[in-house]
Formats: sequence, C-alpha cells, structure tokens
Amino acid sequence: MTKLIVIIAITGNEGSSVANVFLNDGGWKIRGVTRDPSKPASKALAAKGIEIVKGDVDDVDSIKAAVQGASIVYGNTAFSEAFSNPAEAHVAKLSAGQTLREWCYEKELQQGKNIADAVATVDNLDLFVWSSLSAATKWSGGKYKGVFHFDSKAHVVDYINSVHPQLAKKMSILQMGLYVTNWKWGQSSVPWEKRTDGSMILRVPGNGDVPIPLVVPSDAGHFVKALTKLPAGTNLMAFGDRLTWSDYVKLWSKVTGVPATFEKTTVLEHSKLAPGGYGEEIAEMYAYSQDFGYDGGDPSIITVQQLDFDVPVTRIEQYIRNEDWSPLLLPKVA
Repeated sequence: MTKLIVIIAITGNEGSSVANVFLNDGGWKIRGVTRDPSKPASKALAAKGIEIVKGDVDDVDSIKAAVQGASIVYGNTAFSEAFSNPAEAHVAKLSAGQTLREWCYEKELQQGKNIADAVATVDNLDLFVWSSLSAATKWSGGKYKGVFHFDSKAHVVDYINSVHPQLAKKMSILQMGLYVTNWKWGQSSVPWEKRTDGSMILRVPGNGDVPIPLVVPSDAGHFVKALTKLPAGTNLMAFGDRLTWSDYVKLWSKVTGVPATFEKTTVLEHSKLAPGGYGEEIAEMYAYSQDFGYDGGDPSIITVQQLDFDVPVTRIEQYIRNEDWSPLLLPKVA
C-alpha cells in the first residue's frame, strides 16, 4: 500500500526539497501543507502530482485536518519575518517590556506546539521528523540566552517530550547545519565586506577556530529520506562539510579567484550591522557556535557522514563553484 508523507511548509527551502526527493523516489503519496495553495510555488508542486492543502501553523485545527492518514509527517517552522523586516504592526503586538526577538521566539514556539498537538492525533503514524536546532541557552550554560531562533525550535522538542510522550517515541530530529546560502540575506547575516582594492574580508564573532557544519538547504530532502531508514529517536546533524571560517574563506578565495581574508570580531561589533536586535541575534549565534559548537556538544547527535549508507550531499567546494557570486562582488549602488 502506498504510504502518505505530509510535508508542513512545503513551499519553503526545506519543504520543497523533501517533496522533490520523495517524488523522485516513487512509491509515496505526498501531501503538502501551505497557507496559500493559490501561489505559484504551490501550483508548481501541484502540477507534479502533489496534493496541496491549506493549513496555517497558527491554526492547530487546520494542521490537524491536514496530517490525518499520514505515515510520516515532516514539520518545520520559520522564525517570523518580523525579526528581519519589522513593521509598526509587529511592534504593536509586543507586551510591556518585550523585545521583538522575544515575541518572535514565543510565536515560533507556539507554532511548533500547534504542529505537535496536531500530529499527536494521527493514528498509525510511523515517524514524525521535526526540523530543529540546538538549545543554545541550555548547552551554553546560560551564557547565550539570546539565540532565540535556535531555542524556539529546540524547546518544541522539550514540549513534545513532556506533553506528548507517545509522539516523542515516534519522533526523529533533523538539525540542518548553517545555510551556506545565508550570504544572500546581506551583510548582517554573513558579514562579507568588499575592500577598495577589490578583495573581500569576512568578519565573524567568536574565536573562529571551531569547524562549522555548512549545508545547502536543497539537500534537506535527502536527510529526511535517510531518517526514514533509521530508528525513531535519531538526532541527525546534516551538512556537506565542517569548516572553520578561516578554511571556508581560503576555499572560497581559491575557487572564485577573488582575494579574501578572515578576521575575528566581537558580538558588539556585529550587532551594529542591523538594528532592532537582528544583528545581535546573529552575532550571538556565531559566538555560541564558536564557544560551544553549532550543536552545543549535544552527545545524542549523530552526523550524516557516520551513517552506514550513502546520503547525497553537496560538498561546499561544489556549492561555491556553482554559485553566482556577482551580487556579492558588484559595487554597491548608492
């Protein structure tokens, strides 16, 4: 009998990758959940034979209806766009003394809880894959309490373990490494800077000596597929390569032919790159990853490279070689 996989947030970076891998694999019925089935990305997936249904992670009943009958559910949330692009409407929602980062944390955490509450109602579920990140506050011993976009996902795992123990037994965790594509979000995300002589410099908070797991988002589907071959309870860290920032810059320079250097900087300096707490959030993420590791040193984690079967991954040199870097290298327009 053909099994059903339900992919929440199917039009996102990870969700669309999961859809394409399972579609190409064959033998699966695929149902995608999206807030807007009428948008082009949704229609493109529907044209491939994927069932597209309307569901909003802010509405638990809509997710509950969407996941019924599933053998596998893939769940993912995104930190609110209010974080990187705040508007007056977002600020108006803040409680007294609450920062925008804290509001985004609470919102994403609730969305994750909604997904968990919905998936917990599915009979005969085989596997729930939750796209998470490490618990920065926990693993840093409270040193980095401001990496909210990590903690919001990690705390969903805590919620499932405490509130839905039966679902917890069927849950595996996918931790995607740092998106190597994040430079497209601008300097506050990946602080490349072009010098007057045409060379590039990358300044990242922290000591710069800890290898970071770097991943191409479009590989997500292969990692989810791998989790279907492993026992529930697997905590998988997925990446193409682990590189120190210094080694990444050397590799980038070698492949592109553009002279580039790496320098260490501070949380304070990086925080100045973007207002409203965005720069500070990203700065603390970099520093946490350097002080405690991107995965925080969680002993339950295994890496995709440790598996006894092959999983397709994009190596970082391959990504650099195939990427169009012109938007980064062109002079900025005033």
